[in-house]
Amino acid sequence: MPSTTSNCANWESGSPRRPSHPDALPREPRFPGKTFKAMPFRCLFILGVVLLLAACARPPHLELDATEYLVARAYGHQASVYATDEYQAAFAALEDGRRLIAGRDYAAARAALAFSRQHALRAYDLAVAAKTREAEEEARLKAEEEARLKAEEEARLKAEAERRRAEEARRKAEEARKNAEARMLTEYRVGSNDTLASIAALIGVYGDPLLWPLLYQANRDQIKDPQHIYVGQTLKIPRGLPAGDFDAARAKAREAGLFGIPQNGVKSPASH
Repeated sequence: MPSTTSNCANWESGSPRRPSHPDALPREPRFPGKTFKAMPFRCLFILGVVLLLAACARPPHLELDATEYLVARAYGHQASVYATDEYQAAFAALEDGRRLIAGRDYAAARAALAFSRQHALRAYDLAVAAKTREAEEEARLKAEEEARLKAEEEARLKAEAERRRAEEARRKAEEARKNAEARMLTEYRVGSNDTLASIAALIGVYGDPLLWPLLYQANRDQIKDPQHIYVGQTLKIPRGLPAGDFDAARAKAREAGLFGIPQNGVKSPASH
């Protein structure tokens, strides 16, 4: 080992001799400023890598729970029906994740579970959108059906009202026709016990037994004696006669005195 005294003598004499051993050289500081400042960042980086490796070494139970929830939610919204491909991909990836966890391949399991979650979310969105469209279409069809039924019911009620109005109009027309016929007969079929006076007294003929001479004059071609008419004969009833003809007929009836009609024009109770 070199002597310390000789070294000091050399430095004091100003000799340019160098120390004979490298360790005798003066050394620079071991921890300059910038080197000291960089060390905490290196430590943090190394710590992060260690933590990441430690995390990768643990089973991804939280990821598994989240994935199972998302796949179950997609299934609950009928994604297996409305988004079959996406749901099957999510379900298969979930099964792969479980298998990889059981095999302690946690990194691959995390990748499979992430893939499953991605497709489960997609399947859920597609199912919700499809069900929304289906509900909207169902509501539209229901509204159309309700509108159709309402229109049919309104048409039925309208047709029923029109039918009733038509029936009422026909009934009134028939009633009016019958009333008109009863009031304004143009011919009359003789029945049993009929006489010219009784026929003339009908509301549909003249409503006055004294006007029987009008019937007699209008049917002279088939009546020889006004007191003898026969069942089944069809007598013409003259219409549109002037008022003078009515007065003349009444006078003749009184003058003839037939059918139990006295001078005052009132038929006796015993007459037929």
